[in-house]
Amino acid sequence: MTDKTVLMTGSSGYLGRALCRRLVDVDWCERIIGVDLALPPERCDRLSFHHREINDPGLAAWMQDVRPDVLVHLAFIVTPMHNAQAQWEINVEGTRNVLRAASAAQVPQVMVASSGTAYGAWPDNPVPLRETDPIRPSGFSYADEKAELEQECARFAQDHPDVVLSVIRPCVVYGPNVRNYLSDLLTALPIPVALSGQLPPLQFVHESDVAAAMIKILETRAEGAFNIAPPDTMTLDEVLELVGRQGLLLPERVLFPLFGLLWKLRVPFPHAPPSFLDFMRYPWVLDSQKLRDLGFTFQYSSRDTLSSMLRAKGRGG
Repeated sequence: MTDKTVLMTGSSGYLGRALCRRLVDVDWCERIIGVDLALPPERCDRLSFHHREINDPGLAAWMQDVRPDVLVHLAFIVTPMHNAQAQWEINVEGTRNVLRAASAAQVPQVMVASSGTAYGAWPDNPVPLRETDPIRPSGFSYADEKAELEQECARFAQDHPDVVLSVIRPCVVYGPNVRNYLSDLLTALPIPVALSGQLPPLQFVHESDVAAAMIKILETRAEGAFNIAPPDTMTLDEVLELVGRQGLLLPERVLFPLFGLLWKLRVPFPHAPPSFLDFMRYPWVLDSQKLRDLGFTFQYSSRDTLSSMLRAKGRGG
């Protein structure tokens, strides 16, 4: 790979910024074209920023003009929206539009960010989940949208066998620059809540490791899906101890209606519908051996990742 132009949607988000920092250190990336609705909060060498919606009907024509060698699609809504249709249009329809544009511009290498949540939260999930395990939507909007976009990617791969297509499935992404409802659950709630009964192991991947994994996949021109998660896990008790909070154990018959009421009233925290709770009571531990077989090594464990985010937020760790 030499003198490549990388087009990145969602370039101003925490993953986009982390990837940009990595791309400026590789000799094969000559230019970065960033697409986002928000201005990048920090300067990135080689980055040319473009304010553009991923649902823009003119995206294909514009992409044909800029002629990228690599497309990385990171523009998604992570924090659940009360307007489900608007979220679907961005996360799913937006992906369809981006893939149509990539097809029209004949982009030879495409990477799309999915999520480990696409496997769904089910009591019979194998531990750990491998890329060969089925994608099973389980009712949480973000996870179901990721499952749908994976179908879109599968159709794209079938229609474009000459394109190197990769799909990344990270576990919960944390780090010093992450701020969303998942980070707020640990750092902003007065008292974190937990389901009673058997609680699944948890995984956290550092934003920097996700960016480094994307670089490795791009450089090796690896195709298909890749789980991105460090090999270690944490229990909820270990998480709470690190955060410095006490967990309030509530039975499911109380916790689910409580989350539903808070969601309906649009209370800022926890800012998640009750369907999200399935990912706290059922396992979705990811096996990343396929990624490590490419020669990738995680620099941060789950504990290291959580600690780095807490330190950035002034909470110790």
